[in-house]
Amino acid sequence: MSKLKFKKKTIIGIVLVLVFVMGVFGCSKPEPDPNQLTLDKVVELSSKGEELTWEDFKQYHGVECGSGLYIVRYEMDDDYELVIGGTSATGSPMYINLVRKDSEDESGFIDIRTEDVQSFIDATR
Repeated sequence: MSKLKFKKKTIIGIVLVLVFVMGVFGCSKPEPDPNQLTLDKVVELSSKGEELTWEDFKQYHGVECGSGLYIVRYEMDDDYELVIGGTSATGSPMYINLVRKDSEDESGFIDIRTEDVQSFIDATR
């Protein structure tokens, strides 16, 4: 009978340790994806101005969504996305717009090549 009690206590102890370990590691923050476009990266890229090309965005995760034009949408967070459009995936894009997702008019986006990205972010947060 005492061996059975010892085994139960041992099993309970192991389960508690496993639950603790899984809780600690399960709640840890995942490493950021270096291929995920972020607002900070958009601010940094915007410093290139008119020199920005499709190549500058090649490493980031985007979704092609154009029909007739080549358009790529980059989800960044719940509030913003970047939308790049042009006639093809080479050369200079026609536009590179940072878009506030909940906006319903033209004040909700800017072309990051020609406008102040940080001021737009500050004004629309």
